[in-house]
Amino acid sequence: MQEHASSKKLEEFTRWFLRFNGYFSIENFIVHAADDPMRISGGVVAPHTETDTLAIRMPYSKEITGRLKIANYTPLVEGSDGRMDVIIAESKSGGENRPNKVWREKEQRAVEYITRFVGLCETEEEIGKVSCGLLSKYFYENERARYRYIIFSEEPNAHYRDKGIGYMTYEDLVRFLVSVRGECWVTANIGVASVHDQWNPLIKEVFEIANDQSRPIDERRKEALRKILED
Repeated sequence: MQEHASSKKLEEFTRWFLRFNGYFSIENFIVHAADDPMRISGGVVAPHTETDTLAIRMPYSKEITGRLKIANYTPLVEGSDGRMDVIIAESKSGGENRPNKVWREKEQRAVEYITRFVGLCETEEEIGKVSCGLLSKYFYENERARYRYIIFSEEPNAHYRDKGIGYMTYEDLVRFLVSVRGECWVTANIGVASVHDQWNPLIKEVFEIANDQSRPIDERRKEALRKILED
């Protein structure tokens, strides 16, 4: 039987994948609930919710070294040019792929808390408008910014995908890292990789697999995915 990776490991992988695509992120963002006295127990207040990763990409983000423009994952960044791109990300392990309770039960004040913290809305009216859009369609955009609630998981949940939630599968992310990101140095005739000594150990292992030109690309994809999904 396959042992599934811990949630912490997959959250870590998701944050790094977002970083590779130009997103600055905050991990484990807590939505405090000091406005709810019913949540006080033992002198402490339980939060409304916790978001695995809160990330934002600047409007003109590019990563260029020499003549190489390092590739980004199109399904993630497409449509964000010239605007702030805000992602509220959840990383699910095993067969879990439903949105968190706050999103299922449409708890607006929790989503408003997140929107207010992001800081792109000037007024409470605008915060409410963005938050309503996120709760109804899991997506909101205007001329300045795009906001999305995205679930990273092994498989999408068809019911919630049809309701508008964006899903990114770990298999697709690994395919990009191995087949596109890991190959862009070779394609540009610069070398087979850059030096990644300062990176997280898990991500270093993934890229060591991705950059191993002695192995068939399909084999590298399967091995990298196994490294992420298994404990």
